[in-house]
Parts: sequence; C-alpha cells; structure tokens
Amino acid sequence: MRVTLIRHAEAGDDAPRDEARALTARGREDARRLGQALARRGVEFSLMVTSPLVRAVQTAEIVAAEIGYRDRIAVSDLLVPEGTASRLVTFLRSTGRQLEGTPSIALVAHEPILSVLAAALIGKPRHPPLRKTEALRIRIGSGPAGGPDGKGILRWRVDARGRREQL
Repeated sequence: MRVTLIRHAEAGDDAPRDEARALTARGREDARRLGQALARRGVEFSLMVTSPLVRAVQTAEIVAAEIGYRDRIAVSDLLVPEGTASRLVTFLRSTGRQLEGTPSIALVAHEPILSVLAAALIGKPRHPPLRKTEALRIRIGSGPAGGPDGKGILRWRVDARGRREQL
C-alpha cells in the first residue's frame, strides 16, 4: 500500500472558529501547484480522505482536480489535528484490504496528526512536522518496496514548488 500524507495549504485567520478557516489566495495557488507536481510524477490515488476542517477539504479538492481524481473524497474525523495515530493505522489496514491491487491512499490533514502518523507507520518514535502544502509518500508492505513486518518506508516528499526529495 502507498500512503501519501498531505498537509493543508495556508489558511487565513478571519474565521470565527478554527474549523472554518479557509485557504488564502496563496494557499489555493500552493495547493494547485502541489497537485500539478504530483500529476507530473504520475501520482494517482485509489482513495482520498480529508479532515473535516475547511482548509483541509479545500486543499484535497484542489489537489484532486489537478491529478484527475474523480471519485468521492471521504471526510473523516480521524484526521483532525488532535487525532490518534493508532486509530488511523487501523483505518488504513482495514481500508487497504478492501481496495483492489496495490492501494494508494491520500490523507489530507494537519499537524500534529500527520507527523505522529508518519512516525507510527515507519516504526520510529518521531517524525519531523510536515510543512504546509507538503506531501510525504510512505510505502507499506514487505520486501524491498516496503519495510519488513508491515512497517513503512519513506519514499519521497514533494512541496508546492515541485521540489521532490527522494528519501
């Protein structure tokens, strides 16, 4: 299974509640550029899941449009900033078994849940926080393409400027 963690783009501070903060013009453009960078690399997703917070939903919608993802984007409370990594790992395992072939799942969310989840997936105590509008790919499985015992291996990260770092 391939899991791509995507941190939402820049949001404004003009909403009455944190959950309602929308992307700024720069955030929308950065999300578009991240989606284009992923599309240039041929990235496709079997499933996209986003946090219910407005800025994450907007980021997911923009990235989906740029990569040509036409299915429904699922919304899950598991991806709120204070979410629990163990529940997300269970969700990924269950969902991965339901998808055909080698599933590729995108999770669009926030910090600190993304770095906590990344650490859990690769079996490390910590992982550095993802920057806004950054995507991190983790390959889960056994053998050379994925870590032993179902542990994940960091494959690459890409940002809104299209800079890709092989990990």
